[in-house]
Amino acid sequence: MTIYLNSNATSLTNQRALNTVTGALNKSLQKLATGFKINSAGDGAGSLLASENLRSQIRGSDVAMGNVQQGLSMLQTADGAMQQIYEHLQSMRDITVAAKNAGVTSNQYAAYKADYDAHITAINNIATNSSYNGNNLIGDTPLAAGTIQAGANAADTIDVSGAFATNNASGLGIQTSTLGTAANASDLMADVDAALATLSNRMATLGGHESTLESQLNLLSIQKENYTSAEASIRNTDVAAETSKVTQLQIVQQAAAYALSQANQAPSIAMRLLQ
Repeated sequence: MTIYLNSNATSLTNQRALNTVTGALNKSLQKLATGFKINSAGDGAGSLLASENLRSQIRGSDVAMGNVQQGLSMLQTADGAMQQIYEHLQSMRDITVAAKNAGVTSNQYAAYKADYDAHITAINNIATNSSYNGNNLIGDTPLAAGTIQAGANAADTIDVSGAFATNNASGLGIQTSTLGTAANASDLMADVDAALATLSNRMATLGGHESTLESQLNLLSIQKENYTSAEASIRNTDVAAETSKVTQLQIVQQAAAYALSQANQAPSIAMRLLQ
């Protein structure tokens, strides 16, 4: 080994090695302290971008789950109202069946008519008062626009506007009764039967939309789990592996420090040679 007084290349080399291992050790300690193996773009720009994209998907999925749940609540509100209307229609049909019986008196017809018309009033009240967030669902002006943002991306939409229709008495083809004879009762029965069939079809359509949103809610939950798992594998620190790495770097750091201290003694050896 050549020994110089004015320069110490070995020392410089060992300083660089010590700085390098110290920097690596500091990064490893930071990963353990934060719990993230990617704390800046310098830790891996591509991985950071992938992680941030997954985080956007996770947050978007969270918001979309809320949207879908609100959509379900809206459909369930309409569903409950339509079931009530269906029960009133069934009661009206019972009235027409009773009114077609032989020997019904005029007083009975008057009572049947009052009862029948009371159900019509109830149906109209239900339809008028069935709303969600200020939007009427099944009245004279049912909700026309029902697009739900059901995912993290722009194209992830579900249209449920077909679930809403005018389900008040006139919307179902029911008019105020003229119940006074068996023939009137027969005509009204036909109207009620048609209304029951119409409402049944509309309830089936609404139920289909409910099933779609329930499936989407389950899908979003699964997607969120997958996104979270993928993001964690990219960004989170493997504590066991990083701890092992820290131990290794600490040993190398100590060896580098020892080597540097030895290299720094080279000039003093040259001084001894001059004595």
